[in-house]
Amino acid sequence: MIINKEYVQFRKLNKNFVAHLYTKKPFDFNSKKNDKSILLSQYAKIQDILNYKCKKIVKPNQTHSNIVKIVDDNNINDNFDNVDGLVTNLKGVALVTSLADCQGILLYDNKKRVIGNIHSGWKGTLNRIVSNAITLMQDVYNCAINDIEVYICPSILKCCFEVDEDVKNQFVSSFSDILINQYIYKGKVKDSKQKYFIDTIGINIKVLTNYGILEKNIHVSNICTKCNNKEFHSHRGDSIVDGRNIAFIVLK
Repeated sequence: MIINKEYVQFRKLNKNFVAHLYTKKPFDFNSKKNDKSILLSQYAKIQDILNYKCKKIVKPNQTHSNIVKIVDDNNINDNFDNVDGLVTNLKGVALVTSLADCQGILLYDNKKRVIGNIHSGWKGTLNRIVSNAITLMQDVYNCAINDIEVYICPSILKCCFEVDEDVKNQFVSSFSDILINQYIYKGKVKDSKQKYFIDTIGINIKVLTNYGILEKNIHVSNICTKCNNKEFHSHRGDSIVDGRNIAFIVLK
């Protein structure tokens, strides 16, 4: 990882045809807290950092769904409501997701020159949104599974993702095809409720490798946003109304 005062990057994804980063505080892309002018100024600063002027910035209206859409010339100005992942081969069109503990997953096929940006919270992970994105890359752009690279940005890790039994049971039910118990850890009893910790990163990696993604092509930041909430916005770690980090990727 390349760790800067204002952002982090994956060293391996710093390629000639891609620009990307994941923001840190004091960047804040929570549109409910900041008006449009503030957001636009922050996007301008990111483009200055990357030394690349984008033709268009596309951010979906995320709802923790497992829906992934292609961005093309016909829909580039759409709102992408109820969408949590985007894939494109358009040059100069930045794909953005906003996050505060959820996984931002960046996808890249260097041969077909296709990128993806996925918002995978626990609900998206539960409903395998990353598989939907990979399927689109294959079906629409004929991407070969061995060429797809995956980059999992800073997010809440298993050390901090504590849930009640109802959420744990949803994972057990949804992932009957894998040895799910290796990703679930029993925590303490709080207020007469048994707590559990879930390794959603590990689960997504298992989903990806089962799908055919090569292990060598999966890269994880291993930075926990809750543990490091002085640097990153964290829904669980921040005591005040939480802000938003963004994952940003564009084909040059």
